[in-house]
Amino acid sequence: MYKLLNMCDFGSISEIEKSMSYYMDKFHFDGFEMIKFTDRNIMSLKKNIKGYHLRFFPCWLDLYRENYDILYRELVNKKNIKDLCGGTTKEELISFYKDELERAKELEVEYIVFHPCNIYIIESLHYKFYYSNREVLEGVVSFLNEIFKDGEYNFKLLLENLWWSGLRLDNYEDAHYLMENIKYHSKGFLLDTGHMLNNNLELKNSDEGIEYIKRNLDKLKEYKNYIYAVHLNYSLSGEYTKKAIELYKDVDNYNVAIEKVYPHIAKIDSHQPFENKKIVDILRSVPALEYLIYELICNSEEELDLKIEKQDICIKGFIK
Repeated sequence: MYKLLNMCDFGSISEIEKSMSYYMDKFHFDGFEMIKFTDRNIMSLKKNIKGYHLRFFPCWLDLYRENYDILYRELVNKKNIKDLCGGTTKEELISFYKDELERAKELEVEYIVFHPCNIYIIESLHYKFYYSNREVLEGVVSFLNEIFKDGEYNFKLLLENLWWSGLRLDNYEDAHYLMENIKYHSKGFLLDTGHMLNNNLELKNSDEGIEYIKRNLDKLKEYKNYIYAVHLNYSLSGEYTKKAIELYKDVDNYNVAIEKVYPHIAKIDSHQPFENKKIVDILRSVPALEYLIYELICNSEEELDLKIEKQDICIKGFIK
């Protein structure tokens, strides 16, 4: 099993390389899961990159379906569409992700991560979702089959759960649908523990959260064996989210919503370290687990160090 740290490509190559060496030496990480936000060439870092997290454009589905009336209603203008959908046309969206696949191939990563989810800015505030989970997943299957068509890749495709419309990893039927209909030869799931906790607004503490994760994994039956990676982090935001849904229930303006959304999501999905040692029982219950990834949000290197230390203490002895 690999212990990995999620990392993005902000900073110069020399700065990123220095950070990689620091975290591998100090905290014994085996490598990194990389997500790219810049045009920087990261090929010189490939020896340390085990996984590649594809960019997530939250409103991609209607661009893929070419529902421009809905896109302009929700996102107002072409710039917002490009920023939040991955392009301004279906062809641009497909091209972007095909380039991502080729980059992952060049990096020789062992797995890639995709978010099977769609969410508009306004609905992320009031939680009146426009599409059902299955409607999003039908789009996901079609999209993934299209971008993988004619490509030759060796990495695993891992689908990560979120708490909006799409894959929530809380039922058998959706897991079965994805594994049966995505045509790519090597596929499975990545469990994000914090995202799963965000599903349930009634959780009061980490003990309840761990029991909730356990129940969901049991529902997956044989598809629990398709979980190859875990983003380990903790979030408990039900009380905040319920208040926010009430506060924002009448928001229907993009410009109002975009000013609220980033701090709002940060409060929902806080990416804190897990400190309840019972989470180890969950990790041990995942038979095919190959990659344990620390995905923590921090404002400084010192804060990240502290959070890594806390999570290391929590799972001490799990990774040999």
